[in-house]
Amino acid sequence: MRSYIAGNIKIQQFAAVLLPLGLVLGGCSQFSVPVGSNNVDTPTLLTGSIPSSSDVAYSDISVEDRKIIAENLDVAGPQLAETGQADALSLPWLNAVSGNSGTLTNIDSASLGETGCVFFKTTANTIAGIKLYSGTACRDVTQKFSVTTLSVADA
Repeated sequence: MRSYIAGNIKIQQFAAVLLPLGLVLGGCSQFSVPVGSNNVDTPTLLTGSIPSSSDVAYSDISVEDRKIIAENLDVAGPQLAETGQADALSLPWLNAVSGNSGTLTNIDSASLGETGCVFFKTTANTIAGIKLYSGTACRDVTQKFSVTTLSVADA
């Protein structure tokens, strides 16, 4: 076997010791590149999107609140099917767990027979305040309502 010599040290033996040592020590070191800013007043925005009214509705009204809204529409289902336009119908809802509450109004069930959906407006009294939302609830395969869209409405 041929061995190369660098000065008085054989390179093969030297490499056999340095290579594992380099791998072990390399795993303990860190290399990082700063991608943000530490400036709290004007932080660097790396990603983002244009906020929309549906983003606000999603953060204010939880999935549980939407289920309660849908359950109230299920209870009023027979009245909605008869009238087609239930403007006078007002359905209060309350989530006892979160404390959020509101009132369903302007329930438009004209397309209920064709699409299985109703359009409605609801107020929501949440920790973020009281806001007016407009939404759509459609029947699923079990014929129960489910809130499909919800966004902040103009007052």
